[in-house]
Amino acid sequence: AAAAAEEDWRTCDPLVPSECGLPFPNNFWLAANGLNFSSETLPADSTGQRIDVKAGGWVGAGLDGFGASGPIQTYFPNLNTSNLPHWWNVERSMDADCPSLLLNIATGERMPHWVELDHASDSKYPDGYERTLLVWPAKRLDDGATYVMAFRLLTNNQGQPVTTSPAFAALRDGHTTGDPAIETRRSRYSSVIFPALQKAGVSASQLTLAWEFTVMSTKAQTGRMLSMRDDALARTAGGIDYIITKKTEKPSASIARRLDGEMKVPWYLNQGDPGQGARLMIDPSDPNKAVYNGEHWIPFIVLIPESVANGSVVGHPMSYGHGLFGSRTEVTVGYLDEEANTYGYVLAATNWLGLSETDEAAVALMISESLTNFAMVPDRCHQGMLNALLLMRLVSSARFIADPATQPMGKPTINPDQKYYYGNSQGGILGTVYMGLSTDVTRGVIGVGGGPYSLLLPRSTDFQALFDVLKLRYPNPQSRMLLFSVLQILWDRLEPTGYINHITQNPLPNTPVHHVVLHYGLGDAQVTWLGAEFVGRSVGASMFESNVRERKESLYGFPMLHDNQTVSNTNVIQGWDFGVPPVPEFNLPPNDKYDTHERTRRSVFAQEQMYRFLSSGVVYNACGGPCKS
Repeated sequence: AAAAAEEDWRTCDPLVPSECGLPFPNNFWLAANGLNFSSETLPADSTGQRIDVKAGGWVGAGLDGFGASGPIQTYFPNLNTSNLPHWWNVERSMDADCPSLLLNIATGERMPHWVELDHASDSKYPDGYERTLLVWPAKRLDDGATYVMAFRLLTNNQGQPVTTSPAFAALRDGHTTGDPAIETRRSRYSSVIFPALQKAGVSASQLTLAWEFTVMSTKAQTGRMLSMRDDALARTAGGIDYIITKKTEKPSASIARRLDGEMKVPWYLNQGDPGQGARLMIDPSDPNKAVYNGEHWIPFIVLIPESVANGSVVGHPMSYGHGLFGSRTEVTVGYLDEEANTYGYVLAATNWLGLSETDEAAVALMISESLTNFAMVPDRCHQGMLNALLLMRLVSSARFIADPATQPMGKPTINPDQKYYYGNSQGGILGTVYMGLSTDVTRGVIGVGGGPYSLLLPRSTDFQALFDVLKLRYPNPQSRMLLFSVLQILWDRLEPTGYINHITQNPLPNTPVHHVVLHYGLGDAQVTWLGAEFVGRSVGASMFESNVRERKESLYGFPMLHDNQTVSNTNVIQGWDFGVPPVPEFNLPPNDKYDTHERTRRSVFAQEQMYRFLSSGVVYNACGGPCKS
């Protein structure tokens, strides 16, 4: 009975009375055994259906904290954000008088961030609505760390102070209540949260709202994928079985031979096909460990360039990652085979399960019927990531190199001394995961990628059709935005947030140090450049001093290189400006009439920079100044 009573008062946090699940993320819903919000904490859809947080994998599934990338969400009526940090002036968040403060409690470190009011429902509510305030960490937060999100001296658009909620006022001003949702954390506020803020120069009397949240542990984010990778590599230590199902001679002027094949991979899902019930098989004694469930044959394509086949260029294997709801056949598009022929890339591709063409119908059905089944996406992405890792292991193996099918002119075409990764769009997004996990590839180029997905999707024309379905199911904009933070928690296990901190600075166990170059384009209507900047800051990437800028952005957080500098064994981010109109300032997609998504990868400067980096580890500004083409 006592447990039921606690569950009842812990359903909604009274700090933000307008929406049950705000503010979020929030240690109000974190217990010693993990996340403990209830299905009633989350919004019901238009039919009254709620997400089942236990069946869906949020509660009781090894999640010991919240996401490391946001969005952090709350609500203040009619808020004036002019004095707050935005994406164009992130440095404002580090000022002593900034009205918003994201603070690491243990270290006292201020974390750079930017805020925006939700505008994703402007088309339906042109006169405005109760806009959620979204806070985006400018770089990834630390695993296992606890943060305070605080706001002070806020004003509304009439210049009046924003009213503090009764619940927070009671905590701030020492007024005792009979509400356990307030009283059970009073001592935490008085002994930890308020003193930490005071030490940072913020007195409790100034506060409009403050709360704390803890980021998931590394194991909670990476444990399942690591267990799969290590188990699969052990099982395939003697080699990976494969068959070549088709050989196509001269499929294009640049390619000598296309190989279609299948390889046999260890399988960790409960079923082979996509579907609402697709899940990883999990160790009953460890919710962060996936277990082996037999083997499956999966298709792949390998392209051997003409220059490599005739021996004029040395061929090195390159794993290629395709775009959203695409397939391995993307590797055959014209610009890429020409680039491979110029630089000697033996291209290898498979379907990135979870978000490939075979998954599109299942994902659409899940969004339209039940978000309880959202775990099918990151779970199948785990298997897709493993397949991509194993494909590189296969194509760089002695058996594959010696296979006559890979030798159009009777001599070896694959030199495994160097192995590369390249991906665009979703292949750039998930490519950051690949580069945090690969034991074979240590250099990769991330084309028009970024993260987290919760930042990318509202700003993407690719997502708008599915977003419209979500808007019909969840007509309240505040409720709908909350779902992005909730879904992001599960996604972190297989998206950039969970792995970008391990690419270079803090490698995962039994994993080498990796380096990446990130390319992005202003005006991208499919993957916002803001996601690339988040990844770039998180991996410690440098930037050339002439780097292009969207509107008036300051490019805060990037060590600047002189345009004539050459650097080695480091991470670099570079943007392109193709002269298209500025993107919206808010979380809305740009006009796809001016979409630059496909243009960066076709820039000769991007291709030249990529080759030099992949082949030697050296990065230079191939554009010589701002990249305009």
